[in-house]
Amino acid sequence: MSASIFDLKLVEPNDKMLSVELGRTYEYHEKIRAFIKDCYGDLTLEWKYYGQKSGWILKMFNKKRNVLFVIPCKDYFRIAFTLGDKAVDKLIASELPDFIKHDFVKAKKFSEGRTIQLEIKTEQQCECILELIKIKLSK
Repeated sequence: MSASIFDLKLVEPNDKMLSVELGRTYEYHEKIRAFIKDCYGDLTLEWKYYGQKSGWILKMFNKKRNVLFVIPCKDYFRIAFTLGDKAVDKLIASELPDFIKHDFVKAKKFSEGRTIQLEIKTEQQCECILELIKIKLSK
């Protein structure tokens, strides 16, 4: 079983397929997309097949900057989110839940930053992602 519910290499997912699989959580996916576009002016979506283990994952870009990855699952989705050192410092000073701060601090550091995955099943979880986007894309 792949990380993504979409695991057939020859079948690139589309919005209709995504809405069916995400169910009621599709509204949170749409809210995240609209937030990036409305607040930061540019949103590019790119489906990428990462192999049988990962399946199809949706990348969201603002201009040419990677914002996040969406990993579709049955009736929910996960977000893979990377923050650099300055953004992690802003995160620590934020009002976001302590478990998110802890996960970022404990995440292995790579050249692009620290990456964690968060499940999105509720409005509150979606709001946390919007706050993380603000931190990541702030100047």
